[in-house]
Amino acid sequence: MRRESGLGSKRDVQPTRETSRVDGVGVTADERYGGKSRLLRHRDDIQGLRAVAVLLVVLGHAGVSFMKGGYVGVDVFFVLSGFLITGILLNGAAKRGYVSLSEFYVRRARRILPAAVLTLVVTDIAAFYLLNLVRAREAVVDSIWAGLFAANIDFARSTDYFSSEQPPSPIQHFWSLSVEEQFYLVWPGLLAVVLFGIVARRRRHKANGATISQTGLFRLLFVIVAIGLASLALSIRTTVADPSATYFSTYARVWELALGAALAIAAPQLVRLPRVLSFAAGWLGVVAIVCAGVIFSDSTPFPGYAALLPTLGAALVIGAGIRERQRRASASRVLAIAPFRYIGDRSYAFYLWHWPVLIIAAGYAGTDLSLGTNLLLMIGAFMLSVLSYACFENPIRQMRWRPGTGALLWPASAATVIVLATFLIGSLHSKAARLEAASAAVHPTQLRDPTLDASLHRQTKALPAVVAAVKAALRGAPIPSPLTPAPSKLLEDLYFFPEGCAPHEGETSAKICRLGDTSSAKTLVVMGDSHMQMWMPTILKMAAADNWVVLPIVKSACTPISWVNYPKKPECPAWYRWARAQAKALRPDVTLIAGDWGTDVDFQKAAHVVNALTVTMKKVSTSVIVLGDPPRQKRQPVDCLLSRKATMKTCSTRITKADFAGNTPIAAAAKKHHVGFMDTRGWFCARISKTKLIFLCPLVVKRTITRRDFDHITRTYGLALFQPFRGAFRQELFR
Repeated sequence: MRRESGLGSKRDVQPTRETSRVDGVGVTADERYGGKSRLLRHRDDIQGLRAVAVLLVVLGHAGVSFMKGGYVGVDVFFVLSGFLITGILLNGAAKRGYVSLSEFYVRRARRILPAAVLTLVVTDIAAFYLLNLVRAREAVVDSIWAGLFAANIDFARSTDYFSSEQPPSPIQHFWSLSVEEQFYLVWPGLLAVVLFGIVARRRRHKANGATISQTGLFRLLFVIVAIGLASLALSIRTTVADPSATYFSTYARVWELALGAALAIAAPQLVRLPRVLSFAAGWLGVVAIVCAGVIFSDSTPFPGYAALLPTLGAALVIGAGIRERQRRASASRVLAIAPFRYIGDRSYAFYLWHWPVLIIAAGYAGTDLSLGTNLLLMIGAFMLSVLSYACFENPIRQMRWRPGTGALLWPASAATVIVLATFLIGSLHSKAARLEAASAAVHPTQLRDPTLDASLHRQTKALPAVVAAVKAALRGAPIPSPLTPAPSKLLEDLYFFPEGCAPHEGETSAKICRLGDTSSAKTLVVMGDSHMQMWMPTILKMAAADNWVVLPIVKSACTPISWVNYPKKPECPAWYRWARAQAKALRPDVTLIAGDWGTDVDFQKAAHVVNALTVTMKKVSTSVIVLGDPPRQKRQPVDCLLSRKATMKTCSTRITKADFAGNTPIAAAAKKHHVGFMDTRGWFCARISKTKLIFLCPLVVKRTITRRDFDHITRTYGLALFQPFRGAFRQELFR
C-alpha cells in the first residue's frame, strides 16, 4: 500500500501576538488553567512545526528518495491537533465553567469544511474528466465517504490483498481528517463529563479564581492516558496482524491524539521548564521527526512501535515551546521564522491540494511521473493552496455569521458533496453500462493447443491464439472491441473461496472444504497463495469434468518465500506449518502446488521451500505437480486498456529471461524430485526473437483480457484456458 498522511486542525482567525491563534479561539495572555499558568499563547513555532510536517508529507509523496518515510507528517499533525484542541476546550471551560459543545463544533465546521468541500468538489470534477471511468468512479464514491468524515473506514475495508497494488485514490488523504473528526465527536463530551460531571453548566469558584480544579485536571489526565495506552497496545498488536487496516484505524491512532491532549493538560507544569532542558528537548524532537521521515519507508511496520518516534518527537517540540523565553538558537525560535510560518499558515490547504494534483496527473499521463515533474506539480499545488487560502478559506472563516447559521455548515457541506457525486456516478454508470452490454454479447473462446494430444512431452510452445495476439501487438493493432470481461468490471473478475474455506488476514488456519465433485473418491489437494487461488475456476471446471474432489489449502498474501522463517509476517510460517500437517493428514491422490515464485532476489528461497514441500508430499501423495507462474504484467490492465492511446502494443509486456527466471529453479526443483511441472508461459507469451530469449505477453487474447492486475489472471481467461490446463495437468499426472 502507498501511505497517505493527514492534516490536523488549524487556526481560523488572524489575532495579534497577544492572543493564541488556534481554530478561531482567541485566548488572552492573562487567562489561566486553575489560576496557575497561561493556558495558551500565540505559538509561531507551532506553525513552523506544521510546515515541517506538511513538507515531510509532500516530499515523500513526490518521490524524493531520502524522504520515503514522509508519511510520518500525519503523526505530527495528530499530536498537534490533540494538543491544540484540548487546550481550546480547557480554555473555554476555564472561562465559562462548562464546555460549550455547540460553539466547539461550529468553530470546527467553519475551519475545516470550506476548504475540504472545495477540494472534494474540484477533485471529483477533475477525476470525471481526466481519469478513466473506473478510477473516476472510485474517486467519486470515495468523496462521499470523505464528505461524511468516514474516509478511513472506507479505505480500511477496501485494503484487501487483491487491491494492494491498485493506484491510490485521489481522495485517500482524507482518511486522517476522518480520524480526527471521529475523535472529536467523543472527546469534548468526555472532557466535559470528567471535568464537571453530568451537570456541567455551573461555575466552580475557588479562592484563587480558578474555574477548573486541579483534581479535575488530574482525573482528565488519568482518563486520556488510559485511553492512549489502550490505543497504543491495540496499534502494536494489529499492526502485525493487519497493517493495512490498522493504518487507517481510528482506534489504533487515538493514542497519537491522546498524547497531544495529555500534553495540553500538563502544560501548566511545563511553563517553567529549565531553559537548557527546553533547548535540548526541542532539538531532540526535531531530530526524531526528521529521522523518522528519512529512515522509515513503505516496508516499515506502521503505525505500531515505529510511530512512537515521530509522535514523541512532536511532543518534545511542542512541550519545549511552552516555556515563554527561549534561546536564540532553540528549535522553537528557528521554527518561528517567517518562511516556516508562511507555509504553516497554509499547510491545511497545501495538504488538501497536493495529493489530488499528484494522483490525477499520474492517472491522466498513464505512467509514473518523474521526480522533477512531481516537484513542479507540488509547486503548482502550493500556489493553488495560497490562492484558495486567500480567496476562499480565510474569507469564509472570517465572515460574520448569524446565530445558528454555523450549525448548517455540516449538513450543507455533506449535501453538496453527495449531490455532485450522485450526478457524476450516474453519468459514469451510463458509460460503464454501454461497455458491459457490449461485452455481455462476447463469449470467451476456449483456447486449444493441438500438440497437447500428440505425446507426453511438456507443452512449452505458445498457444496459437497467443501467437496471433502477439503479431497484432507487433503491428500496433488497436484493442479489439468489445472485450470480455468489460474493463469496467475487470477488478471484480476474480475467484473467492466460500466463506471459511481460506484463512483471512491474521489467521493461520481454516476449515478444509470439499469443492468440485464432492462425491468423488479421487482427492486433489491444492496448496499455495493467491496465485493458486486465481486458478481455482479452471481447476474446479477440470474437477467437474474428471471427477476430482478439490481440497484447497490456500492463504493469500503468503508467498512461498514467507512460508519458512519470515519475521516480517509471522502468520505465514505458522500457516505453512499448519498447511503441511493438514496435507499430510489428508493423504491426497494428487498435490498441486502454486505460488508467486518471486523475483531474482528471492526465487532461490522459493525453490528451497518447494524442495522441502515436494519431499514431504511425495511421501503421502501418489503424484505431486508444481504449477509455473505467468510473468508479471508491467502496467495496470484497467488503466492501460482505458487509456486514450491504448493499442495491443502499448498493453503488451515485453519480458526477457530474467523476468521469468523465477520459474527456472522451481522447475529444477521439480525435476530433481521427479515431480510434474506445468509450464504456463506459452499460455500468456510468445517469443519474438530467434536469437535472444525475448517474449511479448499481450494483455488481450481473442478479445479476452488475460490479467486482472499486475500478478493475477482474470477468472474469464482462466476458464478459457481449461483445455490447455487440463491437458498439461494430465500429461504431468501420467508421465
